[in-house]
Amino acid sequence: MIRKAALLALLTTALLVPPSMAGTAVAAPRGLGKIAAPANPLLVGRITPEVPREPTTPILVSGTVTGTPMAPVRVRIHYSPGQPFRTRADMAQFAAGQGIVTTSYSTKVQVTTLDQSGKLAFDFNVTPQELGMTQTGVYPFGIEVLDGNTGAQIAIDRTFLTYVPKGQQTPKIKLAVALPLVDRPHRADDSTFMDDDLHASITSGRLSKLLELVQGTGKTVTWFLDPAVLDDVRQSSAGPYTVVKGDENTHKAPDAAAAQWFESVRTALADKSVMATPYGDPDVTALVHNGLDAPAAAAIQRGAAAASAQLGREVPTSIAWPSGGAVDRDAVDELATAGVKSVLLSGDTLPPDPPVATTPDAASRLDTVSGPVAALVSDPTLSQLLGGDVTAPGSALLARQRFIAETAMIAFEPPGSQSQGTPLTGGQTTGGGQTTGGGQTTGGGQATGGARTARTIVVAPPAELWNPDPKFVSALLKTVSAAPWLRMTTLDSVKPTKAQVHRSDLVYTTRDRQAELGKAYLATVRKISDKADAAATVTEEHTQLFHDAILRLTSSSWRGDSKRATAFAAQVEKAVDTRIDDVLVADTPRAVAGANGQVPVSVSNSLDKPIRIKIRVTSDNTSRLGIDAPGGVYETPETTILKSRTLLENVPVTVPQGGGEATIAIQLLTAEGKRYGDAVHVTVRATGYTGIALVIVGAALTIMLAAVVMRILRRRSRKSFPFSPAEPAGPESVPPPGEAQAVPADQRESPPT
Repeated sequence: MIRKAALLALLTTALLVPPSMAGTAVAAPRGLGKIAAPANPLLVGRITPEVPREPTTPILVSGTVTGTPMAPVRVRIHYSPGQPFRTRADMAQFAAGQGIVTTSYSTKVQVTTLDQSGKLAFDFNVTPQELGMTQTGVYPFGIEVLDGNTGAQIAIDRTFLTYVPKGQQTPKIKLAVALPLVDRPHRADDSTFMDDDLHASITSGRLSKLLELVQGTGKTVTWFLDPAVLDDVRQSSAGPYTVVKGDENTHKAPDAAAAQWFESVRTALADKSVMATPYGDPDVTALVHNGLDAPAAAAIQRGAAAASAQLGREVPTSIAWPSGGAVDRDAVDELATAGVKSVLLSGDTLPPDPPVATTPDAASRLDTVSGPVAALVSDPTLSQLLGGDVTAPGSALLARQRFIAETAMIAFEPPGSQSQGTPLTGGQTTGGGQTTGGGQTTGGGQATGGARTARTIVVAPPAELWNPDPKFVSALLKTVSAAPWLRMTTLDSVKPTKAQVHRSDLVYTTRDRQAELGKAYLATVRKISDKADAAATVTEEHTQLFHDAILRLTSSSWRGDSKRATAFAAQVEKAVDTRIDDVLVADTPRAVAGANGQVPVSVSNSLDKPIRIKIRVTSDNTSRLGIDAPGGVYETPETTILKSRTLLENVPVTVPQGGGEATIAIQLLTAEGKRYGDAVHVTVRATGYTGIALVIVGAALTIMLAAVVMRILRRRSRKSFPFSPAEPAGPESVPPPGEAQAVPADQRESPPT
């Protein structure tokens, strides 16, 4: 509604500004191309006090008119004597220039020409009595600039004045404000930063503004802290770190500014109400929709543990703030199962049904599979005002006046037509009235016939990654906390009451579903998670080496930023694969001969810790090579490999007739039976021999053995009879003429002694 009002005001101004008053062109809003819109000729810079308490209290109004030098203008005010707004809907129509119109006008700056620079500064005083404010309420107030020659309207700012006379009893409401201290991840795996944006953010950017805002708010504001932010900051300050950009690695020195920011946040949050988001602020709804319930629950547990360690005190995750304040039934059930007691939702997610004229209490009750949880519904208008962009000149003042007036209007609202009821199955709640002195319900969340029950209103910026103006937010909260109709309270104190407005079931639109992290991306996260789980459990002492990295990959900040998310996922997978590769299966070819035999499998452990694994071996081609085990699967029992050691396992195989070349698949498993890395395929060259071939070879070996034995026996028989008669010499034994006759060695003479 606010955006529509702003757009309408801009168009109205553009149409009504005469050529003589055309202001300097400014850049067009994103999505409108290069069309230049004129600057607003009217800038209201001050309206004080915000809440006058006496009929004669001077209300100072000052500002500036900008246009063509020396052009004549006059300034007048619009008001409605004795006619405060009756509903917030009337206020919205007035802000948009529709519906209710002011009935009175009063010129405060007579026709005056702009100076040579085209400016006119103005200021004037009015009093509640002059504006006809006779009773407590919120009144319309417009400041208009007219062309001094034609009387045509040049610009108008519509705002609100809240009047609360002293001494009059004022209804009370409670206001709970939730602010996010979150950021997108900057690290992929724990030791690798994917950008160096963190330094700029904590020194002069968004995180610097959030620190200033934490320091400038009171104890009743509830902060939602993502501990992953503090972990990133602490990692960059603890020692040298590496930034990866594409194929380049840049080594950075420890960031002293990060260390200072970390300590300042800890100090500022020491006495504040703090809730921890699940670690990494994950897209819980997307995780549940894609079957990743375990990471969602793990993020909740990890968030509480990490935040408590960082701040040195217990920081719960009992209140969940889903991305965009939107959630469906499945996600609420998962949150409740993980221990969440309340969910912070936007007003569009759980609207009153049927619509009501007054503002209902923020707390309702939702039934889940794990019991009831509280639904804390933020007010859409107030949340947009608090979290909106107030960088445009004059916008901060108008947002401030509107916020004050809206909270006052909620307190001043008459009881609405609501009825008391009880929760329905499926999360619906009935009724929303309040009890009269005689037990009758009258609606509106307030008690009649006695003291009115103070309703609670919740305010939360609609965007988690908001970029606040800390001075605007701090001053606004300080002002409203002193308002006589309002009492600030922490979010954890907001509980459903017996008198509840009937609300619809949770509204989760197609647009909400389409905004979730994509199915393909989360399938990649699931694959990396399975690898990381194996890497963590293969060691005898289980580690959580990649636990936080996986949770950061599920951050809701990746919505609409798939390119960056994919790059982070690729870096985490690379780190996991590197860790897994430290346990290596040798893939050198093997050989086996015969109809059966053994193939050696070698596994080396290069990790700095002992590991416990199983080895599973199967054949890729059973027609050439079989695994001699039941079902053709050989699996070792759980085996320990010490650090820097190698395990050799002999796998029994059989070679069908003919043999040939085949491959075996070697898959390492964790002790729990999960796959550790990819299977390694090793080539085995197998040769099979038939039974006849074995007989022939055996016979040949027998003959050779017999010949050897006979020869040995002959030699021994010669040595046993050295003096046996010599055999007659045959013609062939006579030496040729001229050659000496050889003398047997055993008949040679011994050399003289």
